[in-house]
Amino acid sequence: MEAEYKTGRRYTKHDRVISKKTMENSEDSKKEVSVARYLVSKIEELGIDTVPVIQGGAIMKMIDEVGESKKLHYICPNHEQALAMMVDAYARIRGFGVGMVTSGPGATNLTTGIGCAYYDSIPCLFITGQVGMFHVKGERGVRQRGFQETDVVSALKPITKFAVLLDKGEDARYVFEKAVHIAKTGRPGPVVIDLPYNVQREMINPETLRGYVPPEEEKEDKEKLEKETEEVLKKLYKAERPLLLIGGGVRIAEKEKEIYEFVKKTELPVVTTWSAADMFPADVPLYLGNIGKSGNASAVKALQESDVLLCLGVRFTPRTIIHEKKFAAQTEVIAVDIDRAELEEGIVNPHKKICCDLKEFVPMMMRCANGKKMEREGWKRRLNELKAKEYVIHGSLEHSDGYVDPYLFIPMLFEEAPANAVFIPEAGANLIWVMQTYKLKRGQRIFSAWGNSPMGYALPAAIGARIANPNAPVIATIGDGGFQMNIQELQTIAGNKIDVKIFILNNKCYGNIIIGATKEFQGRAHGNNAETGYTAPDFVKVAKAYGIDTETITDISEAREKVRNILGRKGAVIVDVSINPNQEHVELSL
Repeated sequence: MEAEYKTGRRYTKHDRVISKKTMENSEDSKKEVSVARYLVSKIEELGIDTVPVIQGGAIMKMIDEVGESKKLHYICPNHEQALAMMVDAYARIRGFGVGMVTSGPGATNLTTGIGCAYYDSIPCLFITGQVGMFHVKGERGVRQRGFQETDVVSALKPITKFAVLLDKGEDARYVFEKAVHIAKTGRPGPVVIDLPYNVQREMINPETLRGYVPPEEEKEDKEKLEKETEEVLKKLYKAERPLLLIGGGVRIAEKEKEIYEFVKKTELPVVTTWSAADMFPADVPLYLGNIGKSGNASAVKALQESDVLLCLGVRFTPRTIIHEKKFAAQTEVIAVDIDRAELEEGIVNPHKKICCDLKEFVPMMMRCANGKKMEREGWKRRLNELKAKEYVIHGSLEHSDGYVDPYLFIPMLFEEAPANAVFIPEAGANLIWVMQTYKLKRGQRIFSAWGNSPMGYALPAAIGARIANPNAPVIATIGDGGFQMNIQELQTIAGNKIDVKIFILNNKCYGNIIIGATKEFQGRAHGNNAETGYTAPDFVKVAKAYGIDTETITDISEAREKVRNILGRKGAVIVDVSINPNQEHVELSL
């Protein structure tokens, strides 16, 4: 991964004058455009249609050019954190996203959303305004030289693949093309171009700009790859209890359809991590669900009982492996990943490591397997037994009036949703309830900010997903705590008439943390509920203040009819679903 910071030469007051050709009527001067206009033309070529922007003095030239574009639309969120999350979600649907904010606090507010994209390998570009180059402090010892100036590149470098200060207009094409290339290639991720205001206004001739020539990539040794793939398949076909573990890297490589077909033809049993949870509907016979302490017991037990495990695009995280030393302790683990660091420096040390782009490995695996079935009848019987008995998680409380059981409500919500719906769960307890109980139909999507997992993600992400695909119903499930983190985006929904359905799973506390705190601190849980400092408003009244339609659900007996009605309405709906504050979630162990 790469980042750079160009301090350049010392600037004088004369540099504030925009450089032009002295002959205003020359042919070259007629071809000149501002750097801002040029960069917007490059954005137009990316195949996106909407750019989230938030105005500010240091970015207004770029936003003016976006506004004048005949190919781009823009949307104005109400917080830069939310903007970054919208861009992240838009990119998860469309493949790439772009957002623009101003300097200083505008840029630093992006941090949480950029982190979401970085940890989940989502390619996107953020353009941040910067003070004019005369006021950029560079290597000077002062803390700040320009008003609202921050060294954005240094601040965002740890959570971006590439961050650069574009200090000269003549480098506009080179820097833009390099940033986009880095964002999209290898293991994808977010990139940042920090753009001083005087450079935005600088006049350039696009025909004279140097382009970026990517370094020649190492070509995959086809013979070596074929040999390695055949060896892997040989182990799987010889194994008594083979299993496939699919991670988010498969979707990043755009090979989810191929993997689905591979599993279908070979009848190889499969489990997933959360970031691959929507690749297999629940009715696939040998799909056992998600692994991890908040996954399906059927998947966890299948993994522990397997003798050969092929992992494709998997990050071995604590949430995934449950217990570092017990994970697949009796299993030969084979891992394929594009990121060598994930193979060499992760929590799990696979027996065989193949550093390879899944765009190359998956087609080779399919060709070498040639649809041959992996016939292990005894293993299949065991897995069918596990799925029948332990796929569904039971974490319900005894029925109590005035509350809705999430372990009954969530699967019902998925049943009632259309086959092209996009689900965006938030974080904490409500995320776990969703991931333990959902049953997808083929064609439905489900995603969250899996690695960063901040409260406040799902509301702006729902907006980003909806503008990325206006034809897909978007359904977000959010805890009452997370909903308040970006509650200002209700105005973005109202002002832009964005049709999203938001279900607030309202237990009036930080449900995930209060469980852990009370267990660890002898029943104490400071800052987690109304008695200890955390409070929530009347969300129906809040939504009505924004002019958004509302609904309440307080009993599971009324839930299905209300959900059908809500999903059938046009326009946004905020639904307050009353959840028992004592409702826990199931944690699996080895």
